Amino acid sequence: MTALSLALAAALAAHAPAQAPKADDYVGTWNVRITDAADTFVSGGFQVDKAGDGLTGGLVWRSGSFTPAASVEVSDGALRIVRGPAGKQDVFEARLEGKTLKGRVTYVNGRTNEFEGRRAPLLLSRKAPVWGAPVKMFDGKTLDGWHARDPKAQNGWAVVDGELAVVQPKGNSDLVSDRTFLDMKLHLEFNVEPKSNSGVYLRGRYELQILDNPDAKMALDTHGCGAVYSRLAPALDATKPAGEWQTLDVEFVGRQVKVTLNGQLVVNGVVEGITGGALSPFEEEPGPLMLQGDHGKVRFRNIVVTPAT
Repeated sequence: MTALSLALAAALAAHAPAQAPKADDYVGTWNVRITDAADTFVSGGFQVDKAGDGLTGGLVWRSGSFTPAASVEVSDGALRIVRGPAGKQDVFEARLEGKTLKGRVTYVNGRTNEFEGRRAPLLLSRKAPVWGAPVKMFDGKTLDGWHARDPKAQNGWAVVDGELAVVQPKGNSDLVSDRTFLDMKLHLEFNVEPKSNSGVYLRGRYELQILDNPDAKMALDTHGCGAVYSRLAPALDATKPAGEWQTLDVEFVGRQVKVTLNGQLVVNGVVEGITGGALSPFEEEPGPLMLQGDHGKVRFRNIVVTPAT
């Protein structure tokens, strides 16, 4: 081919219309961030799977559980995910622009949010971590090293008898550590009041449920105490009665998480995506510890993180 022919071919290719994305281009897990939210609940995640000749999937959005989608389809190069039952549906519509997913959600009440996302990283662990020096996260005297998730919310946290306590959950903000971590080990002790509820977020995006389990069935589902909220259920109920001090030990490397509650291994699995309430959806980034403060009264003590070096 002559130089002129090569130049003409390149020019034609540059002006050719871009090929519309296909269904297979959307298959996988996506980390998504709301770009026009008025609060700090900006994170979401889509899971798109092949199912025969079509698609299926699920999503987590802002707060709440990861749930199956009512429908997932690609039409004219655009992804459309519908969440919720008929008459109460939120509709997510997006298109790939290069490697970026850009779209809009229209809620059942007619309000909208814009969002952008990218493929979730694999977070493969290729070698055993080397653990660094333990970091004491709470000094037993002050809230130094922590800040409110929402600075406009009331501060319902206090240090009481050397313990980090939620004294007023109504309208309270979650509490976020100033330090951030990726691979890590965590030890803490908690004391939850009867019928109360809290959570500990690893990397600011994966909630470990703290709960006074209401019954034996819930204790073993993905919302029971010790669960990775709506993702991984405890293998057994290792909880103590509300009002007693309990220990939580976690090892989190890549996506592999081990949760030991009161000395018993309750979760050993792979976290496939973020949970509701995450600070940031982008899973390759280090993130803080976050303690949930608006669901009920709970106390914490002896909070220690051992980061990987």
